[in-house]
Order: sequence, then C-alpha cells, then structure tokens
Amino acid sequence: MNTQTITQPWLPEPTLAMLWKAWLLSAMVIVWLANGTSIDLYLADQHFDFAQQAFSQKHAFFYETIMHEYAKHLLTLLWLTLLLISSVPERWVGKRLTASMRYKLRWILFLALLNALLVSGLKQQMPHACPWDVVRYGGELQWAPTFSSHAGIEEGHCFPAGHTTSGVWLSALCLLWLPHAPRKALLVALSGLAVGLMLGWAQQVRGAHFLSHTLTSLWLMCSWLLLVLTYTKSRIE
Repeated sequence: MNTQTITQPWLPEPTLAMLWKAWLLSAMVIVWLANGTSIDLYLADQHFDFAQQAFSQKHAFFYETIMHEYAKHLLTLLWLTLLLISSVPERWVGKRLTASMRYKLRWILFLALLNALLVSGLKQQMPHACPWDVVRYGGELQWAPTFSSHAGIEEGHCFPAGHTTSGVWLSALCLLWLPHAPRKALLVALSGLAVGLMLGWAQQVRGAHFLSHTLTSLWLMCSWLLLVLTYTKSRIE
C-alpha cells in the first residue's frame, strides 16, 4: 500500500516570528541580569556559608547524588531508549511507530546530542569560573560578570552550565505534537525548559554554577530548536 508523505511547516510564520522576538528579548534579559545586576553573586551568597567558608549543600545527598548523578543517568537512559525506539526496523513495529514519529524522534535525539556537544565544547574554551573556584567563595580565581572581559583568567571552564543540558533537551519533545497540537507542544517545551532550569538550580545550590550560566544553556537549546522549526519541515504520513 502506497503512502503519500506531505511536508508542511512546523508552525505558521507569524508564530515563528513571535518566537524569534521572544528569543532575542530573552538574550537581552540574560545579558542584563548577568552584567547589569548582581543577581549571580546574590544567589551564590545565599548558598554559601561565609562562617564555614564553604557551600553547605555541595555534597548534600539530594543535590549531589539525586539531582546530579541519578538525574543525569536517568535522562541519559531515556535518550538511549528513544534512540533504540527510533532505530527499530519498521517491520517490527508496524503502524505503532509511524514514519512521521520516527522522523521527529530523530530530530529530538539530534538536538539533544548537538546541544550537549556544543555546550561541552564552549565550556572548554571559556575562562569563566565556577562559584566554588572564585576568591569570594574560597577559591583562587577572580570573578567577572559573565558577558565581559575575563582578562587574566586562564582556567575556569564553567560556562555555559553543562548539567542543564542533561534535561533541557526534553523541550525538543514538543516536536511530537507539531504541527497538529501547538498548545500541547508549547506546554511540553516549557516543561522541558523547566527540567533544565531545575537541574541548573540544583548545581547553583552546590556552588557549581551562577544563574547566568544556567540561563545561557537554556537559551542555547531554544536556539537550536528554533532553527529546526524555522528551516526544516515537519513530515506527516
């Protein structure tokens, strides 16, 4: 039986234009928060015990083991499961996994991998220090606002936030609901970003990242997702 494959945009052009404007505005807000306010230091101060000269929750079981190690392993297992599902021969699953779903799953998996690799690559190049490495918090490196010159700092490699990428890729699952259910897709995308923010927050409590590091990682994921939504087509059987 022959099936016809139709291609159409993921979203209408006016919706995409609105999302790109929100993306640009969010970039401006993140830069302003990092460089125009003291919120990075303020939040880090809340989790640092100046009397003990240590981040009191750095090795807390909930933050270090559950939110960092267990969460990373669980989300990696989920990614591998989706990879396995998307790779199963069509004759094994029949109509339970349509060509459209398989196509979307592959985009989701690609975006997750792309974001993780690019963030990891950026971290290796960036001199930004983690809070626990900054002199203010008992470390040896100097602090500077995230989006400013870091002259004299040779090591840091803490920007953007890496652990956030373990969960923020879930936002790409919104593709499974496009273009037929855009409201559900938006809810899924926001939920994925919330997971990434939650994982990033757990690392901030431990002293591993500043808020701007986490927000930048979320923004980068939105960038790759918007590029897919803008320059590729959905595929429906």
